[in-house]
Parts: sequence; structure tokens; C-alpha cells
Amino acid sequence: MESIQSMKQNIRALKKQKAELSAAAPNRKKVKKIQRKVKLLKRQTRHLGRAAKLAAAAKAAEAVAKEAAEKAAAAVAKATEASAG
Repeated sequence: MESIQSMKQNIRALKKQKAELSAAAPNRKKVKKIQRKVKLLKRQTRHLGRAAKLAAAAKAAEAVAKEAAEKAAAAVAKATEASAG
């Protein structure tokens, strides 16, 4: 699986290629093929970006939950010490 940066690099290269084709001798079939590749790469980058964003959010939520659990455990331990002592 490619990274988002490499996909975007491929998109830029394809766009340059399309511009060169259009300038030289416009071959509609080749231009359409390039447009389709660009469209698919853009879709893949959107999906990868969203997945990365969700993974980061889940990791952050997990860290917050762990911190809250540690605070609760500390509070329970402190309450137990106070009632025993």
C-alpha cells in the first residue's frame, strides 16, 4: 500500500503528463485514461487520510481513558487508606 504523499506525487505527475498530451497532440483516449487514474488516486488518498485521522482520534481517546482510569484508581486507593487509618 502506498503512502498518501507518494499517491499525491503520482497525481501531480499524471497531471503534468495530461498537460503535455493536451499540448502536443490531444489523444482523447489517453487523456481519459489519465483522468481516470487521477480520480482513483484521489479517492484512495481521501480514504487513507480518513483512516489515519480516525486512528489518531482512537489513540488519543485511549490515552484519555487510561489517564482517567489511573486517576480513579488513585482516588479509590486514597479513600481506602483514609477509611482504614
